[in-house]
Amino acid sequence: MFVIIFLIVATGGISAFARGRGGNPFVWGGIAVGGYVLAVLVFPAAFGVSPDADERFWFLAGGVAWMGAVAFCARFLLGRSRRKPSGMWSCPNCKYLNQQYAVICEACKHPFGEPAPNR
Repeated sequence: MFVIIFLIVATGGISAFARGRGGNPFVWGGIAVGGYVLAVLVFPAAFGVSPDADERFWFLAGGVAWMGAVAFCARFLLGRSRRKPSGMWSCPNCKYLNQQYAVICEACKHPFGEPAPNR
């Protein structure tokens, strides 16, 4: 039961980061859950690990690490070429109050600012 709650909460957070940073939340959520399922269910079966073995813990830790890596990428790597807001900001197009991590409006997809110059 804890694993399902963890997957729902983590995937919701990853999807929110992806939406706010200009990514597709369904793609990023699918990557997160797909990698977790591979690490926790498919790889142990492929390596012949029994369901009650202590080695199964390391596959579970790998799945959690995968979710953390995808969350990191969605939060810090998506939208990095755009100008960043210094705090919460109101969209000039629809007046929606966006989170500080969002570089595009989560409601109408209007960008916060012009893309930052490449360095």
